[in-house]
Amino acid sequence: MIRRKGKIINWNDDKGFGFILPTDSDSQKNIFVHIKSFSDKRIRPEEGQQVTYTVQKNNDGRESAIKVSRASDHIVRNKNGNNSNKNITPKYNKINTNKTQLDLKSTHSISPFYIIIILGFLGFLLHFSIEEKLPPIVIVVYIVMGIITYYIYSEDKDSAINNERRTSEQRLLTLSLFGGWIGALIAQQKFRHKTKKTSFQVSFWTTVFFNIMLLSSAFRIIHF
Repeated sequence: MIRRKGKIINWNDDKGFGFILPTDSDSQKNIFVHIKSFSDKRIRPEEGQQVTYTVQKNNDGRESAIKVSRASDHIVRNKNGNNSNKNITPKYNKINTNKTQLDLKSTHSISPFYIIIILGFLGFLLHFSIEEKLPPIVIVVYIVMGIITYYIYSEDKDSAINNERRTSEQRLLTLSLFGGWIGALIAQQKFRHKTKKTSFQVSFWTTVFFNIMLLSSAFRIIHF
């Protein structure tokens, strides 16, 4: 099959797919591409990347790109190959199913700004718990809800990558409202999940605000 050249002009990282614009012909027809079609999954696709690929027709007659590779892929392979002798572990997790390995889920560092928010809030809870002004069960609730929410975000990211059934945004936001927003925030940053969808981010930070307001109201009721 003929190898084609193109450029990624649109990429939805949350859903794991995008479109390629051919650059080796006069055709302006965008080609659909899924995350599973990339030869090297250790780095995430981004808009503007130059790619080579093969075109295949799906069962519905639509064209999609397969065996997609980027010019930077061999650089990553060589870099990781040189690091293998230094016992350096690449920053990604393998996603396995009962059938086959579908994809690799990359992880990212958390912004210092969000780290300050998380540590500041946890420090607030710990301080008032030590002062016996806040029941210790509150800290337990935030920790448990945070772990549960982080896990659900991780599973939803896997589902987005593998084109499987997703967790509804309403459920994700409800978890945050009832104390899971710390785990949600960590998962969003580590997996770059739901970070580019403005409407979701507005709703998410609204649930964080109302959660803190509920905590403040409960605090005032206890002490006044």
